[in-house]
Amino acid sequence: MLCALCFLFTFITRFTWPPLISVVVPALGMTMGQAGAFMSAFYLGYLITQIPAGVLADRYGARVILSLSLLIEGTATMTLSLIDSYELGFNLRILAGFGAGAVFASCSRALVEWFPPKEQGLAFGLLMAAPSGGILITNVLVPHLNQSLGWHGAFLAVGSLTFTAGVLILLLMKSNCTYNEKIGDVSEGLRLIFGNRDLMLTAATGFFLMWLQLGTATWANAYIKSLGFSISQAGQVMAWYGLGGVVAPLVSGIMSDRLDCRKPLVLAALVAVIPTTILFGQQTSFSMLCIVGLAAGFMSYIVNPQLTIMISQFAGMKWAATANGVSNFLFQLASLLSPWFIGLVIDSTGIFDYVWWILAMGPVVSILFILGVREKSVIQLGMGCKY
Repeated sequence: MLCALCFLFTFITRFTWPPLISVVVPALGMTMGQAGAFMSAFYLGYLITQIPAGVLADRYGARVILSLSLLIEGTATMTLSLIDSYELGFNLRILAGFGAGAVFASCSRALVEWFPPKEQGLAFGLLMAAPSGGILITNVLVPHLNQSLGWHGAFLAVGSLTFTAGVLILLLMKSNCTYNEKIGDVSEGLRLIFGNRDLMLTAATGFFLMWLQLGTATWANAYIKSLGFSISQAGQVMAWYGLGGVVAPLVSGIMSDRLDCRKPLVLAALVAVIPTTILFGQQTSFSMLCIVGLAAGFMSYIVNPQLTIMISQFAGMKWAATANGVSNFLFQLASLLSPWFIGLVIDSTGIFDYVWWILAMGPVVSILFILGVREKSVIQLGMGCKY
């Protein structure tokens, strides 16, 4: 639960921005491209720490790294309440992402320690409910914070909560392994990871899925508001989207624990999310936005725990955090590019009509990569911890 809480707060801080775009953009005189770049800035910092954090987690464990990550992220988000220019906000978003970048690999390592392979589906399902849980919570909470405290107060409140979570992780988290600084040469692990064809294909699958997920999470609020709905109503729609995304990894995790393989579940979800995304972008009524948004969130996030488990199993216990740091680095390149690119499309066309088709191309390409994965080619290394 502490891992899930830690990962959840990284998404609460990053997704505090989309509900506030319509308020902060005119206040700071920003363009939509710059608004998208604010989300991309988070992922610029996020990318920097992925691989180093994975290596450190494999050497020293997750607790201190996770705590420090949340403390940095919380401080940067609190400071966003003081910005008066795009440039300062951009730099603070990079710092917040820098703090958040260590979380995913460390949490993945902790779950591989604590749960045997046959129980990892539900454990990772709970962890991977965090991305959509962050969407759900921010779209319920942030409009109210904005209404009562203003956008400055919203950033301050979210940052303070994240900082507090970092303190709790430091005090309460335990490990199930004894770590040895001499587990092996880092280059050995990186050669194993980058040389594993199936691991790299799985990471590429995640890249193109993330193109869809982060593009939607960044721009759906602005799209809904462009239809004439309020910030609060847009938040309600995205709360339904987030709810679907919370339920999906849990269902997916339970299902996969009962199956011998995870690839068919990944394929089915990728096929289903393509028309669902396009359908969401064609809705104009509030009720249908909520209904289709729920379905789109569910279909979008079924795959997440399966990709993480597959990557962890390909790498084995010894290099689980490093492998997830590498793969998440590749995933998040899409998070860096997608919000910015979609913002440019909106600036150039003035409409959202093309956005959903561009986003839906992500899972189309993902299907091509996952088809080439041989799920049974698992490398079992360093499985030395007791479950």
